[in-house]
Amino acid sequence: MAGMLRNGLKATTAIAAIIGGMNSALAGGFINQSQSTVFNGMAYAGWGAAGGDPSSMFINPATMTQFPAFTTSTNLFGIFPYSKITGFGNTAAPPNNSISSGDIGQDAFSTASYYIMPLSRSVVVGLSVNSPFGFTTSPNTPWGGQNVSETTSLRTYTFTPSIAFKYSEALSFGFGIQAQYAKARIVSNAAPPPVAPGALVGLKGDGSGFGITAGVTYRPWAGTEIGLGYRSRINQELEGRFIGFPAPLGGSPIQGFLKLPDRVNLSVRQAINSQWDVLGTVEWQGWSRIGTSQLKGPLVGLGPLRALPFEYKDGWFFALGSEYKYSPKLTLRGGVAYEIAPVSDRVRSTRLTDNDRLWTSIGMSYKWSERLTFNASYSHVFVKNAPINVVPGNPNFNPLAPATFQGRAKSHVDIVSLGLTTSWGGTATPVVAKY
Repeated sequence: MAGMLRNGLKATTAIAAIIGGMNSALAGGFINQSQSTVFNGMAYAGWGAAGGDPSSMFINPATMTQFPAFTTSTNLFGIFPYSKITGFGNTAAPPNNSISSGDIGQDAFSTASYYIMPLSRSVVVGLSVNSPFGFTTSPNTPWGGQNVSETTSLRTYTFTPSIAFKYSEALSFGFGIQAQYAKARIVSNAAPPPVAPGALVGLKGDGSGFGITAGVTYRPWAGTEIGLGYRSRINQELEGRFIGFPAPLGGSPIQGFLKLPDRVNLSVRQAINSQWDVLGTVEWQGWSRIGTSQLKGPLVGLGPLRALPFEYKDGWFFALGSEYKYSPKLTLRGGVAYEIAPVSDRVRSTRLTDNDRLWTSIGMSYKWSERLTFNASYSHVFVKNAPINVVPGNPNFNPLAPATFQGRAKSHVDIVSLGLTTSWGGTATPVVAKY
């Protein structure tokens, strides 16, 4: 049964992989925060509260009850990260030990899609298709830290059918099931710089996992919307092959267990007047559960790669934004957010140079007709300079292959997003008029 479920997820994610492209880490750890064109324009402030866009169902399925007709939301993201590592490794003589990584960030395109269908005045069903986790980093070769890391890639594709119930005009509940497929590749170079590729060691594999979503929305009085949303943890069982040597390890089976975090999102939307809304969000991300993934396989003990160490702490995300209805057709947005990263100086690696972040965002929507709304947004993410010390005491230091690296990473991210929201309610003008 597990094999059938995995094959089914592989088949259905083939289309999503072609359309969605490659993931990039845009939030704490390797969360892909790019899930909404509308809320990207407000730094994801108020994301989980009612009164917004269908994409709110990603973090709070109860928000689906605000849509009285079949509604869709399609979102396309251009993600342009930059991260450069400079420093010194211990496996080569100067100047080869200080060759910089170049830009390890990989430009990417990603999508997020949402479909909402009311079954009655109080019951609504929906489906979302997302890539909630993922990143790819790939340094130049050669570089001074190539014995510590080279290309690292994680991609996830998640399908979430959901249902929501409108208990009253003030209160709604929602639930959903996450079905997720993941694919990973992690490699280092066994030869010191300046040796070119050809001595790669690492692993590649894929797997599937399942979780839930849940949420509630509450309107205590007119003009105030409060939402509490939850996306559960997912345990990914990855199965694959060892890459490289020594023989006979290369190509042998390998297994790993990746504990992805849960998220709790509290959001508020407050109307100031008929044109202005102010929005806020506080989100907790349970990264402390990820720990270290021990690898298993008949020949794992023969090689230097026996675990995937993370040892993160929990992450936090705080956002404040506003929405201004300039005219019946045009809505303008802006927002800022601050993120406390789960990656500390003690555990940071050259594979993921995460640190605390500041978001600045702008966006707009144009209502072309009762059925079609066009959305656009832009975010610039400032990432705090990150010291990297892969030395004894850092969980990424491997005593079986004692390569070290000490340096610093400078990073930032630009996110451009376009979206289309459609509503197929009864108020739209018929395509063919009858006389």
